[in-house]
Amino acid sequence: MHIHDVLIVGAGPCGLAVAARLREHTPSATFTDDEHQRYHWIKKHGRCMNIRNYKTGRDSLNRPSPSSRSSNYESHGEARGVEQGVDILVLDAEGAAWMVRWQRLFKAFEIDYLRSPMFFHVDPADRDALLGYAYEKEREKELQALPGCVGKEVSKHRQKKKWKTVRRMSQGGPDVDERDRKDYYTPSNNLFEAHCNEVVRRYGLRDGLIRQERVTSINYEALTYFYGENESNDTVDDPLDNLTKIFRVSTDRGAHLARVVVLAVGPGNSPSIPPVLGIESSNIHEGYTHAMQIKQLPPPHVMSKIQARKPTNLLIVGGGLTSVQLTDVVVKRGVDRVHLLMRGPLKVKYFDIELDWIGKFRNINQAVFWSADSDEERFKMISEARNGGSITPRYRKILDAHVKTGKVSLHTFTELRSVSWDAHAKTWNKLTSSPMVEFPPIDFIIFATGVHTNVSKIPFMQSFIQRHPTDMVGGLPCLNDDLMWSNDVPLFITGRLAGLRLGPGAPNLVGARVGAERIAWNVEDVLRKLRSHKRSFGSGEREDDEDGGIERLREYVAGRRNRFDTLINVFEEE
Repeated sequence: MHIHDVLIVGAGPCGLAVAARLREHTPSATFTDDEHQRYHWIKKHGRCMNIRNYKTGRDSLNRPSPSSRSSNYESHGEARGVEQGVDILVLDAEGAAWMVRWQRLFKAFEIDYLRSPMFFHVDPADRDALLGYAYEKEREKELQALPGCVGKEVSKHRQKKKWKTVRRMSQGGPDVDERDRKDYYTPSNNLFEAHCNEVVRRYGLRDGLIRQERVTSINYEALTYFYGENESNDTVDDPLDNLTKIFRVSTDRGAHLARVVVLAVGPGNSPSIPPVLGIESSNIHEGYTHAMQIKQLPPPHVMSKIQARKPTNLLIVGGGLTSVQLTDVVVKRGVDRVHLLMRGPLKVKYFDIELDWIGKFRNINQAVFWSADSDEERFKMISEARNGGSITPRYRKILDAHVKTGKVSLHTFTELRSVSWDAHAKTWNKLTSSPMVEFPPIDFIIFATGVHTNVSKIPFMQSFIQRHPTDMVGGLPCLNDDLMWSNDVPLFITGRLAGLRLGPGAPNLVGARVGAERIAWNVEDVLRKLRSHKRSFGSGEREDDEDGGIERLREYVAGRRNRFDTLINVFEEE
């Protein structure tokens, strides 16, 4: 059986970001121009760089010529860089293409524009890649401005009014500097999808890379554990692979072997419905659904009533943007009245997290986050930064318009307690809430209540966690700083489940991009160590330090690690 270098579980934005980054030689999406320039320099001149060993006095250039070593070096894929030579397989339960679930939900919710700003995307090549793509394709009209988000939107009248109120000039200033105005637009969904397709095309991530398979279990053991002593020798292409631990990822259609696994599954758990008397959250019911499981909206029995011009009432539970988006959808499709229940206040924000976690100076908050003394403290910071569900100013205007026309009844600080289903009339009756609200018979209930995140509740992770336990806080695993399950288990996690290391932006596109960058660096290291181990074991000799010299030179010039540590062992003789 073939062993893949990297197996990615999930073909959403996080999975695409990781796959693209593994194919990128010179990433600049999260690096400065100077750092980007160093990558190009070392790629072109690395073999000509002369470093003298302070112990032996030997020059690094006093070694076999590149031509005499290139055949052996390139035979392991390292001269080209791990990015090009990496063998990737992607598994996704919803389709054999990128972002199938993303596109389905955006279509179901009729979302025209993303909530994330322009500099959050999956392209590792350039921080402004999405903005540049919009102008290159002359699609800048598909960029939607965020009024009130930058300094210019604060008028002189408002500034004078604030001056009179507080009798001193505010020290905070505008939330975002005027010079960053071009960044604070949001792209249309069509533009974002087109840019993602361009990333897929550029990095060759289409042909046969993704398989529609649902993962059922993940195990990390030696091949003999899976196949036995005799059978394992004939299972893999290279007999030396029997000597190292690998992953066996079982699916509903078979099994796959991989040296490294990346989980990019979002929250990973099934949609969660709050406890309501009269509703069994584990069953599919014609009278209610979770927002993430919508098949048709409105459902068939409600559409029949709309077409017959009978009165229709829907109940939507949830206080986030999805609840308002669905409210707008069903009103446009003919539902007479929507009752919108929120257990807290209606919160209005541009983004899921506070603006000071989004802007150019978010490093201040990130530094505080990374310097926290414990993961419990980090989890508290994540909860405070996200602060529950919220809606954008644009959808606040849409909601206010529906409330004004009587199409929507908004109930804040209200929780649904119990319901009773009339199977003959296909309506919910005897609805009770706290505080009490008088409801008419409800034709359908939608729970836009998000998805609870708990890695230990993911079905395919349970056996893995039993064999490789780790600490958890708030359902999130306490990964190491490389986003790896542990130092000995190369299971990498990105997205929401990596929140304790990526910060409050982990579930969003910013988390996808930053997570992909951190994972790619360390996947290179893991694969290089495995290949070096196999070469040294197969030859019966210790790995020649010069074989890794070029890679250490790259680390030195790129500033990846502590430069002094890198120089200690460069071309050092025994």
